[in-house]
Amino acid sequence: MSISSDDIYAASEICLYHKARTTNSYGKPGGLIDLRNDSRKLVIVGDLHGSIENLKAIAEHPDIEDGLKNNQYLLVIIGDGIHNDQTGEMLEMASSLEVLEYVFELFFKYKENFFYIRGNHDTFEERLAKSGIKQGLEFKNYLLANRGEEYYEATDYFFDMLPMYIIGKNYAITHAGPIRNGATLQEIIDIDDNEDYYRQLMWNRLHEFRGTPSLKEYDESDIRKMNRKMGLPEDAYFIVGHNPMWHTGNKTGVWVDIIGIKNHIIVYTNKATLAPYLILDKSGVTVNFARSNKTEIFYGRS
Repeated sequence: MSISSDDIYAASEICLYHKARTTNSYGKPGGLIDLRNDSRKLVIVGDLHGSIENLKAIAEHPDIEDGLKNNQYLLVIIGDGIHNDQTGEMLEMASSLEVLEYVFELFFKYKENFFYIRGNHDTFEERLAKSGIKQGLEFKNYLLANRGEEYYEATDYFFDMLPMYIIGKNYAITHAGPIRNGATLQEIIDIDDNEDYYRQLMWNRLHEFRGTPSLKEYDESDIRKMNRKMGLPEDAYFIVGHNPMWHTGNKTGVWVDIIGIKNHIIVYTNKATLAPYLILDKSGVTVNFARSNKTEIFYGRS
């Protein structure tokens, strides 16, 4: 499918006016997707960072395709689809465009059954840099050179319109982490009113060491406060990407109950992995790998 700027605006409208997207205090689409009355299974994909191979392996898996087509599954990408994060490849932008255009196709193909949450890399900000490389600016220049000004502007609009948070009866999903000390349901719905909260959902990282967390870190108490203020069980599943824990020795791309925080899961689906994804349903969370035969059931709901 050839994607035009008009297609991007159309995909943005699907994203903005999904029936599960909340309405903010000004009558506009808010920052929250509310799935508490939806019992379908979730397929949750972590940060792809340009891994079109992993995205296709998951989205085109026969069981997942059938589930999406038959209205049994919801597919969720939790941000950072773009910007190759592999050492020596961070200036490579072709894969980012491939992922981006495939994401637009998924909006058209599945509409009500597909969500994309905004991550910190879903931007053209010049301040965004990894290993000193300004990937936001590099991708902007790549789009301008290969797709033109209208395409770039439409994509910039798409990024700005993305939701920030998903909740179900016993789970919360966002890109990076909770708001420090928590936030209410209405504050997340009205997230555009609070620049600090908006950035925290895209940038916060887990505090792993003893001592006081920095202003860019969260700990278990923040997750529990966030769940409680959002009207969820304190030990509801809290699922994020953003902060891969490679240093733990686990190279799968999935970390469950990380540093002892029950029901806290990090999932990362970049080029270095075998396409891990989560299946979340009423029985619990299953970790799967679309590019291997490995499936591991970690635990059910408590």
